[in-house]
This record gives sequence, C-alpha cells and structure tokens, in this order.
Amino acid sequence: MSREEPKAAGPDCATGECAPQGDAKARREAALAAEKAAKAPKSGGSDGHVDRDAFDEPKCFDILLNYACQAKCLFCSQDFEWRKDKNLMPYRQAAETLYKAYQNGYRRMGFTGGEPTLRKDLPQLIAVARKVGYTYVRIQTNGIRLADFAYTKMLVDAGLTFVKFSIHGHDAATHDKLTMIPGSFDACLKAIENLKRLKVGIGVNIVLNQDNYRHLRAFYELFLLKLGLSNFVIIAPLYEGNMVLHVPEMGVRLSDVAPYVREAYTVFTAINFPKPPLLLHFTPCVLPGYEQQMLGWSAFNTMVVSPSGKQRDLDQTAMDHTVKPEACGKCVYNERCIGFDASYARYFGTSEVVALTAVPPRYDEGTRRPSHEGRSVLTDNETCVVEVLKERNGLTTDEFLARAEKYPICKDCKDENAVINAAETLIKMGWVSRKFQKGRYLWSLDESKIPQPARA
Repeated sequence: MSREEPKAAGPDCATGECAPQGDAKARREAALAAEKAAKAPKSGGSDGHVDRDAFDEPKCFDILLNYACQAKCLFCSQDFEWRKDKNLMPYRQAAETLYKAYQNGYRRMGFTGGEPTLRKDLPQLIAVARKVGYTYVRIQTNGIRLADFAYTKMLVDAGLTFVKFSIHGHDAATHDKLTMIPGSFDACLKAIENLKRLKVGIGVNIVLNQDNYRHLRAFYELFLLKLGLSNFVIIAPLYEGNMVLHVPEMGVRLSDVAPYVREAYTVFTAINFPKPPLLLHFTPCVLPGYEQQMLGWSAFNTMVVSPSGKQRDLDQTAMDHTVKPEACGKCVYNERCIGFDASYARYFGTSEVVALTAVPPRYDEGTRRPSHEGRSVLTDNETCVVEVLKERNGLTTDEFLARAEKYPICKDCKDENAVINAAETLIKMGWVSRKFQKGRYLWSLDESKIPQPARA
C-alpha cells in the first residue's frame, strides 16, 4: 500500500507548524469575508485595536528544502514517515523557484524544512537568493549546526540576514527532552552567540506543549532580558503529523495556556519593550485584547513551496484549516476572523469559543508608556544604529546608510525612515545624540549608557 505524498505545508515546519492541506469548501464564505475585512482601511480609533504594522511587510516566499531533521519532537505536526523518503528539492528547482518568486514580486526569502542546514548546498542557495535581489534571506532552524562558528560565518558570508530558531524550553533539561537531542539547548545558545558576533538578526519560536507552557515567563526572562533578543513567536501546536500520536502527553488546551501567555507578556511590558511575541494559532476569543499580536486570523503575506514543488499561500492554507462553530456568528469579529483551528477542535472541541460582544481593550490599555521609557533591550533597527555608530561618531545619515549595508541585522536600513525612527528613540533614551550642522544631521553614540545583555 503506497503512502500518500506529503502535501504542501504551512509556515516554518521546523517549529511544528506545518499541516497538510484540508478541505476549504465549508469555510470559503468566511475566508472571503476575512479577506475583504483585511483589505479595509486601518482604523486609528478606539475600535481599531489591531496593530497591522507587524504584518505590513513585503511578501515572503518560503521554500521547504527537505523533511529531514535531527530532532524528534513529539509535538511536530510533520509526519515522521516523510523523513524516510529523500523529499529533497533539487538545487536547480530551488534556484528556479526563488528566481520566479522574485519575478512575481516577492522580496523576502525563507529556507525551511525539516532542517535546512542539513543540505550541503544551503550556502549556495542563500547566495543565489541574494544575487537574484532578495535583501532579506532567512532560515528556520533547530540551531544545532549553527553552534559551529565557521559554518555560521559561511552562511552569513553567502548572504544570510536572519535566523529564526525553534527553541522549546527555558532550560537544557526541558528543551533537550523535547528534541531528544542531548546538548541541543546549549548548541542554540552557542549559535545565538555566533550570530550576534556576526550581526545577524535573530528570532525565536516556541511551540507550546505540556512540558513547557508553564515556563513561558522564565523563557522570556532568559531570551529577552538576559540575551537581549527581540523577535518572538508563541505557537499553539497543530494536531497533525507526529503530534496525533502524542496528544495525551503533549496536547494543551488553549484556555489552560492563556494565563501563562498573559504572564509572559508582563516580562515585555515591565521593560516597555515595543515588540512582544506574535501569537500563532490563537483566536481573539481565547486571548481577548491580544488581537494585535495574532497571526493566522490575519495576513501572513507568505507563499510556501514544498520539496515536491507544490505551492501554497499561507493565508489560504490557514483558511483551509479552520472551523467556525455557531457561537462565532454572534462575535464582533465574525466578519474578520477566519475561525478556530480544525485540528485542535477534533481533540478538544470548540467549547472555548466564546463570542465577543464588543472589541476588547488592548492587553496593555492604560499602561502604555512612550517607547523610550524604561527600556534596556533594543529592537533590531535600534541595534543596527548602535552597531554602525560604534564604528565612528559624527556620521551623516547618508554615511550611516552606506555603512549599514554590511550588517545583516540592518535589513530595514535602506528605508531612511526606519533608521531615523530608531535613532530618534535612542536619542530619547540618551544613547544617541544628533546635531544639525551645515544643513545635515550628524549622529553620535554614547556607549557608556548602553547596558550589555548578560550571558546565559
């Protein structure tokens, strides 16, 4: 009996987010309504609460290079049977695919899997992506190979600009147990150290499960406060692939997870950090007030192509994996929300779906402060400003932009507004000064005021 070929997958499969394509027919009407709502003008009033800025980026194209992976995470929504086949997209096909994607308007390229660093030609593919014209090239990884500085530098020299880690525990005991690879947590910490040294952007995804969700606060106390990272996604698991074999020991109810997510956010609000974690596979009824951080009920702006060459738009894929119980009809977000994750509903039902009769206040309503107050951790753009000014003070804006070209972390630095906005915040924080001299601005850094993140 032949096994069905793996179908095109959803976002960032190395994190356990992938799932085969489902039946969209029953949800098409809701999907079209959601698409219409997503294209509506942004609201700046009190009824608007969804911050679209996090999603209004150039479209991203993800290529799943393989299904192979060293990790054996029980909660992975990829079927481990897929790993037994080669499932390797040929180099030529990958190169042609990324070229065609660029021709079709994509400007952000992601390489994922499986584990993309298991491919020997990954440096060449990164180099091709940069040569084609992508200014942002990301890999999704378990981080193990990046503990090798020479290998990491080879990827960065090829043109890598961002690394998104899959880290699922706040300590070695938890993470290593989940990946079933002794030393994998320490490898991630070493990889992060290497990437910081090479000035590459870093993000961390965590997939929630029975072993880790109660430790979210400690997770961010390490990765935000101690290591100074600034890009995070909290992912509720999909109940597909390998996960279906381990629901009793790995599965979690969203209502049980929600209080720990709220607690984790206090780590960010305490230091007034402007980029708290994004949330994937959550809905407003589960975490009201956090809508502005939720992916999946809004736009991904991402296309994924599998090793077999099949393409899926992630917005469409998300719509194809949701259900809308009767309670949704009374919700204030019914016209906008694409629904509840169908794989979750198969195991836990939809009793947690409670219609919201009014748009809830933001989670930080009444506590928000000016962006510069109380902060010790920088965003990527702010880090870029600091790194460039460490080279030399008194730079003009043009000189700054030219120097920023060599730093992978400065992916937004070709946008002068992004640079100026980051520098303006640093001025208010007292870390940067600006003088207007002979018709131009000169920027300088006061390094003595910049706290250094502690090592883990």
